[in-house]
Amino acid sequence: MADAHIDTAPDPEAAADLAEFVRELGRLRVWAGNQPYRQLAKSVGSRMNPPRNVPYRTVASMFQPERRRLDLDLVVAIVRALGLPEPDVARWRAACNRVHAESGLAKPAKASRHLPADTRRFIGRATELDRLLNSSDETEGAVSPAVVITSIDGMAGVGKSALAIRAAHLLADRYPDGQLFLDLHGHTPGLAPREPADALATLLTALNVAPDKIPAGLEARAAAYRNRLAGTRTMIVLDNAATETQVKLLIPGAGGCLVLITSRKRLKSLDEAHTIALDVLSNTDAVALLQAILEPTLAPAEDPGWQELADLCGNLPLALRIAAALIRHRPAWTLDNLAVRLRAARTELRSFTDGERDLSTVFGLSYQTLTDPQRLLLRRLGLVPGPDIDRYAAAALLVTDPARADQLLQDLVDHHLLTEPAPDHYRMHDLIRGYAYAQSAALDPEHERECALDRLLRYYAHTARSLSRSVSVQPRIEPDTPEPTHAPDLRDPATALAWLRAEYTNLNDAAMYAHVRRLHSHTVALAAALADIVDIDGPWTRGLNVHQCAADAAELLGEPTAHAIALTDLGRMRCMTEDYPGAEEALTRALEIFRTLGHRIGEAIALTGLGRVWSNTGDYTRAENSLGESLEIYRTIGHRHGEASALDDLGRVHSLTGGQQNAVDAFTLALEIYRELGHRGGEASALSRLGHSRSLIGDFRGAQEALTAALEICRLVGDRRGEASALHNVGRILSVVADFPAAIDAFTRAQAAYHALGLRRGEAASLADLGRMRSVTGDLSGAEEALNQALAVHRTLSQPDGEATILTELGQVWKKTGNHSEARDALERALEIFRTIKRLPGEAYALTALGHVYSLTGDHPAAECSLTRALEIYSEIGEHGNVAWAMNHYAAAVASAGDQPRSLALYQQAQAMNQKFHKFDDEAISWEGIGDHHLAAGDIDQGTVHLRRALELYERLGMTDDAQRVTPRLADLANAQPRGPSLTVSTEPGSTCATNAEGISACR
Repeated sequence: MADAHIDTAPDPEAAADLAEFVRELGRLRVWAGNQPYRQLAKSVGSRMNPPRNVPYRTVASMFQPERRRLDLDLVVAIVRALGLPEPDVARWRAACNRVHAESGLAKPAKASRHLPADTRRFIGRATELDRLLNSSDETEGAVSPAVVITSIDGMAGVGKSALAIRAAHLLADRYPDGQLFLDLHGHTPGLAPREPADALATLLTALNVAPDKIPAGLEARAAAYRNRLAGTRTMIVLDNAATETQVKLLIPGAGGCLVLITSRKRLKSLDEAHTIALDVLSNTDAVALLQAILEPTLAPAEDPGWQELADLCGNLPLALRIAAALIRHRPAWTLDNLAVRLRAARTELRSFTDGERDLSTVFGLSYQTLTDPQRLLLRRLGLVPGPDIDRYAAAALLVTDPARADQLLQDLVDHHLLTEPAPDHYRMHDLIRGYAYAQSAALDPEHERECALDRLLRYYAHTARSLSRSVSVQPRIEPDTPEPTHAPDLRDPATALAWLRAEYTNLNDAAMYAHVRRLHSHTVALAAALADIVDIDGPWTRGLNVHQCAADAAELLGEPTAHAIALTDLGRMRCMTEDYPGAEEALTRALEIFRTLGHRIGEAIALTGLGRVWSNTGDYTRAENSLGESLEIYRTIGHRHGEASALDDLGRVHSLTGGQQNAVDAFTLALEIYRELGHRGGEASALSRLGHSRSLIGDFRGAQEALTAALEICRLVGDRRGEASALHNVGRILSVVADFPAAIDAFTRAQAAYHALGLRRGEAASLADLGRMRSVTGDLSGAEEALNQALAVHRTLSQPDGEATILTELGQVWKKTGNHSEARDALERALEIFRTIKRLPGEAYALTALGHVYSLTGDHPAAECSLTRALEIYSEIGEHGNVAWAMNHYAAAVASAGDQPRSLALYQQAQAMNQKFHKFDDEAISWEGIGDHHLAAGDIDQGTVHLRRALELYERLGMTDDAQRVTPRLADLANAQPRGPSLTVSTEPGSTCATNAEGISACR
């Protein structure tokens, strides 16, 4: 600590960021007497809620300047322990919250504690436990703390998880930022190992990352995970790993964290990992475990029956616990009774082995104690493709009611054959699942097994498709399969979405099971069941695979309706992943099939999908025709949801082609229908687009109201794409009203959201607007960087409208840097593209920018021609805000041509319009143009007044370059003599009068 003595308690509000807050916390410790960490830790522990022992290393870690997150409860306890009164403690708490928020973190870390309950009777493993506890010290290095990885390997049932969990509980206080636990399903019969992307999503959720903030791509998720853990002391337990590849991306990048991994195989390529190979218990420990579980009065400690029972269980902890459970629930049994049954059972049951030990004896005897309904359920559960099951799914397996199924599930929990990790969600240990599957194969006729699975898959497909109706913005074709006898009643959209998210893994595993086993009808139905939840949450690459499999299966079945539905879902997913040629191909085939069948709803859905594809590729005429035809079908058949969906998309096309009032009308009607139907997702979509169109016709208050409402709904229903779109449109509103810092923040967040979702078109659009804002605020190099990134995306995706928009923005940047030749080339190319695709707003935008470049290079006739046409277009399509913007450029061009009176009139008209529409940045430009006119006429007083008005706005808006340009001019004018009309300012081209950020001035 650099400070030897501090007289005044540090002020936490002086901390500008998290690093400064940590430094101020260190200075507070010095001010309070520089207590040693061991002494301070004792005081801190007594002030925690509840009080507990806090290791001194944990307290010391809170003063490390490289920390990225702090535990708020620990900070508060430290401040109290250092002797501050409660009012000051409250100030430190508030400052801690503030610096986390300003660092992009929602709040200080509240430790995520997700460890399973510790094993009540843990016996043996003293040597291994000491190694685990000692290895943790490496995470606390004073100079460079490391990430410590320990891999525990051994056979199934040997107690790897129990050891890891016991160690994790003993070490928990050393890792105050969180303790995470994740089962990777590396060796779970019937389940594929958990994919790294899925594992990362689960871990990010455990780290309090909202589901809608979790990136879609693997690398993006891994980066978010590493960033979340950087600077923290977090422990991660990765249970049941299959391979090194599965866990490598789950290891934090920065030091200070501990990773415990369990696996049945040795993970040899984890070079930095400590390894602990676990064997069965020693004879002494095996007997001790049995005696710890069972009543001590069952037999004397020295009775040889204990050792015989342990031998029959192979000293394997899982087998020992199940055998002990058999006696505990049968008071009349003795050790000899159980041993006799175990020995006899060896020849009565089919062999079940984990590869090294024969466990069929133990599981078989436990199975024999069950009632017939319990046995049947256990066998049925061995068939289930997903990791867990609830009472409704169990009822489908057994053809019973959910209450009876739940009772049987609870019975199996009581027999230690199932666990209930969450309410109404039951799981099997891998070995028990394998045994149950073997028993079913041996005892149940194949037809019965197939019928049970058929009922389960139909239950999943029908329930998911029914619940999806309330969360899908797009109309869906109703399921044509029979309703299951029992299904959860989840009418509320939020509850339905929660069910779909909770059951996603089961649905996905069921779809994979059906595909692998060539159960084509189930493949088709389950793909349709997954369509909306994958649409909302991703991953969209998984959606592509699921829907392609469904399309192939439906074609093999010879079911044209199912084939067309699968092709429609495939086309939508290809459109979302920006494979527009593939999307057009799939949707065109679907449309042909639906028309052949006379399936009107399907035809309308396919037409809407094609309209989206064509609007995204700039073919607006075909898009409008396709959406118009879809709308007509929906209205003819009275399908209100479809009508709203088509109107929403048609409004977007009107907006892109300049028909803003038509767009507003379409969005407003769509909004009314969605509200009539109580469809919140559709309401949010219509509101977001309505807000954007209102802004373009100058209704900024209405735009902001609509976008605020859209954001609120998107966050409520978990619509990540809708939230990104609404954020983007909010940024556009903020940029129009010249709140540039807030606009930059909104565009940055939208860009990050689009990137996380893998929506490259949206990301490019956000980058374009971000580049425009950087240009306005004087960061020309940053603007060019963002715009070139966006241009590369649009060219990769073959999107001419996007390319033209970026070329226009780049032309504006190059104009400001004085590179007029390159600016003109870019703008002329943009104009050519906009005219080719008939996008009028883009054409007017390019003409405005091009007109100004012509003016700067002395081509006044071309400038006036371009700007006149731009104003005509903006007036025709009703974009009044852009009329005011373009008029500033027109006034500057007229001034450059020498017509000062006409220039003044245009600037005054533009100023009035910009003031009316609250376009303060453009209003400032108008004031500067008016001031320049008065100076050119020799009226220094009036010139000074108007330049000061411009300067006030530039400074308020953060337009630094413009303010820095006008300030010295005003200083020169203040010193100019004589005052009055004797001073003249040149209006000739080449005059030293500087241009503003838009390159506009009357002095040329």
